[in-house]
Amino acid sequence: MKKLLIGMILTIIIFCNNFIEPYAKENDVSDYLTYQEIIMSSGKLIKNWTQAEWDELLDNTETHFFGVYIVVENQNVQASYIASVKECMENTGNTDITLDVNYSVETNTKVSFSSSGSVSASGSGTLNKIKAEASAKAGVEYNNSTTTSTKETRKLSITVEPNSQYMVVTKGSLSVTNGVVELYRFWIRVCYGCFEIVTLQSQYAELEKRSL
Repeated sequence: MKKLLIGMILTIIIFCNNFIEPYAKENDVSDYLTYQEIIMSSGKLIKNWTQAEWDELLDNTETHFFGVYIVVENQNVQASYIASVKECMENTGNTDITLDVNYSVETNTKVSFSSSGSVSASGSGTLNKIKAEASAKAGVEYNNSTTTSTKETRKLSITVEPNSQYMVVTKGSLSVTNGVVELYRFWIRVCYGCFEIVTLQSQYAELEKRSL
């Protein structure tokens, strides 16, 4: 009897570890979270959701017996973004300055997955199922070929006029899909959180001029 009880306890511990541990890791910080600005045509990124909005989404989800369940809040919403200022050049002199600038841009589609709550984007195993199901429901392709980005280096010759400032800014377009994901085991919600899939569609460099 004692051995049977110990065996049952060990089985429960192994079961819990197999299903919960992959989620108990820090979230992956995807590239798009470092962008200076993302302007969606509608909806919000999950980092901008209020606690009230987050609670409302969770309250409206149904209880389930077993498996992964996903509610999509924003699906393939188009957005523009400013990634970063690559170069910033000032000319406080009296003559023109000519500079050669090297910069890189993304040249193919890239998909980033991020999450919050107890569902972590940096886990493995069962998390891949969540990514696959979330992507399928959102109509987004999420696989190794789309998550590996290629960067192209380009060269730009810039003439900076007196008393002016030039900046090379990387901009582009993307689409955003986000929502709520929950994992149930025998009517118990063992973990839950928000998920977000951002598909980079284009990126380019823009030259901006300002007077000093």
